[in-house]
Amino acid sequence: MSTISINFQFALFEKENTDELDVAAPKNNFTLFDFGLNYSYFFVHSEHDKHLSALVNTLKGTIEGRYCLIALHYQEELPFFIGINMDWLSHQVDHDFELEKYIQKILVNWNNEFSLFTSRYLAYHQEYQHVSNRDLLTKSYFLQFLYHFVKDIQEENLAINSETFKKIDLLKVREITDKITHDFHKSIPSVSEMAEMSGMSASKFKNLFYELFGVSPHQYLLTKKMEYARSLLQTGKYSIRQVAYKVGYLYPSGFTRVYKQKFNQSPNNACFKK
Repeated sequence: MSTISINFQFALFEKENTDELDVAAPKNNFTLFDFGLNYSYFFVHSEHDKHLSALVNTLKGTIEGRYCLIALHYQEELPFFIGINMDWLSHQVDHDFELEKYIQKILVNWNNEFSLFTSRYLAYHQEYQHVSNRDLLTKSYFLQFLYHFVKDIQEENLAINSETFKKIDLLKVREITDKITHDFHKSIPSVSEMAEMSGMSASKFKNLFYELFGVSPHQYLLTKKMEYARSLLQTGKYSIRQVAYKVGYLYPSGFTRVYKQKFNQSPNNACFKK
């Protein structure tokens, strides 16, 4: 089982009027490698400190802005700290609303022994033991980490938005279905007509309808129409001709034929007997 752990926190920094920190300059046992413009993203190796609180204290007065700080620990190896400016990140993913929520979900998903992150991180450490230019390897891994981090947030955002749009579309399908089943005097619209009412393609409407009800639109609506007709017949207040007209049939013969196909019996059998 992997001993990798991921910890993270969000921090707001205010920069003091001091000299700029040089790239890869050591400070308080840290070595900070700045790759982004004005520290939009960076990573840190620490020889002694192993907690995010130490990184936060070290960076105070050095950088400014809202940051996501991530700490990666693997056995007794040097901690790997990552800082990502949230304004820069929101620009990369073209999304700011609930961005912190997305980050938390991504990192929680990554923090298990079967994740792709775990495989990549273990591969990095295995190679780290055998290369001569460890700084170059570490910088390369950091950029890969950043790429996959941004990519996964984009995909999470797309998945959430897609799910939201799908819920809206499903609601449209249900509303149109309810509207049709409240007025059986009219004939059942075609799938194309219902799709046009919803602003969808016919295939999309049909697929969503089947997901909601488990049958095609025509099957569902025809069943509802015949069930409504049977309930009217069972009251004993209407003749077969009257019921046929109420559910959109001009001729009783057409209604009787469909009714028999649906219930395997004549409408006469449903009439209330006094």
